Amino acid sequence: MKTNILVCGNGPSCEFIDFTRVPKDSKVMRTTMFYSEEKYNAGKRVDYYVDYAKRLVDQYFNIRTINEKGEYEIDMENTWWTVLLESNPHFPTIRSCTEFIQKTPLIAEFRCFYEYYYGQYLPTGMQALALAVVMGFENIFVAGFDLYSDPNNLHAFPELKDVHERMNSYNRTSIYDTTTIISDSTEHIHEQIMKTHPTSMQIKFINLLSALFPSTKILSVCNSSPINEHILLADAIYETPWYQPLAKPCDRIKDWLPLPESMPSRE
Repeated sequence: MKTNILVCGNGPSCEFIDFTRVPKDSKVMRTTMFYSEEKYNAGKRVDYYVDYAKRLVDQYFNIRTINEKGEYEIDMENTWWTVLLESNPHFPTIRSCTEFIQKTPLIAEFRCFYEYYYGQYLPTGMQALALAVVMGFENIFVAGFDLYSDPNNLHAFPELKDVHERMNSYNRTSIYDTTTIISDSTEHIHEQIMKTHPTSMQIKFINLLSALFPSTKILSVCNSSPINEHILLADAIYETPWYQPLAKPCDRIKDWLPLPESMPSRE
C-alpha cells in the first residue's frame, strides 16, 4: 500500500499548511489553477495533477509550459482530468480521474445520484481526494479544503473573478453540467457555487470514502480550516515546520496562456 500523500485544494487554508503535521516523504497532489498561488505553498514538486475537463486544452498547455520554464516539477505522466475520456493522440499521457474513481461502484452511484437528481456535482478537489483514496494511499493529508465557507475568500489565489469569467465561454460538456453565466457579484458567485457544490454533499462524500476505505486516514493539516469540524487534525510529528512557503519568480505564469496561433485546429 502507498503511504502518505498531501492533497491540496485551492481554498484559503492552502496558504497556511502546518508542515509539522505533514510527513516529509509525502507525495503531493495539486488541483486546477494551483500555479496562481503567490508562493510555493506546498513546494515545487507535483506528483499528481487533477483538473476539470472543460479546461483540458488550455490548462494542459499551461502546465506543460510551466514545466519547461522550471517553475514547477509536474509529473506529466500523472495528469488526471475529471471526465470520461476516449483515446486522444494529442494528449497521450492524461488519464480520466472520473473513470478511475467510478470503478468503485458506490462512488459512481453517489456521483450520478446527486448530479442527476439535484444538479450537484463533486468539486475537482473532492475528486482529487477520491483519487488518492482509491489509489491506495494510507494517510491522506488535506489542505485547502475549506468547503467554500467564506463567500469573500473562496480561493487561495486572487484571480477568482477572472477564472469564472473565462469559464463562462465554455460549452456544456454533459447533461449534468449546470454551469451558468456568473455575474460580477461575489455574493452571486458564492450562491451559485453553494448550489452546485453544497457543503452537505461534500461532507457526505468524505464520510462515504471513510466508510468504503476504513483503513485510510483522511486528516487535515491546516489549523484553522472549516474542514476540521468534520475530519481530524493530524498530529504534529515535528517540533518545527520542515518547509516554509518560498517566494515565486516575478515573471511566473499565473493566468491562462494564449494558445499558439500555429495550432492546426485554428486553421
